[in-house]
Amino acid sequence: MHDFGLLIARLLLGVPFVIWGFLKLRGGEAKLVPVLAGLGLPDATALAYLVGLCELVGGIGVVLGYPVRTFGVLLGLWCLVTGYAAHRKDLNAMLSHIAMAGGFFALAAAGAGALALFGGDPTGVLADVQ
Repeated sequence: MHDFGLLIARLLLGVPFVIWGFLKLRGGEAKLVPVLAGLGLPDATALAYLVGLCELVGGIGVVLGYPVRTFGVLLGLWCLVTGYAAHRKDLNAMLSHIAMAGGFFALAAAGAGALALFGGDPTGVLADVQ
């Protein structure tokens, strides 16, 4: 039951990031560019594509559960930074980002469970990261 619960958590946290990343890479960056430019960030178009790529890769890593501890921490920090930087004027959006960050940090602490790629345990270079 524990491993099944971790699989559900990984799907609920990772799939939205896969979708958001895919949409940004398929033309959705046009909505993000004005927001990034409004924050005063340089080269907003390239940064929007980078955001999409990070969300896609991170979401896939969480869904597969490999290496979930690394991606959990990175996406948790991502949610905190984007919640503050882009949504601090919208309390509900900022709180949802904080809640997602909490889910990612809890997943990073719990691990991927047995129902993950390689059992959630990375090998090689990634084994040293965790």
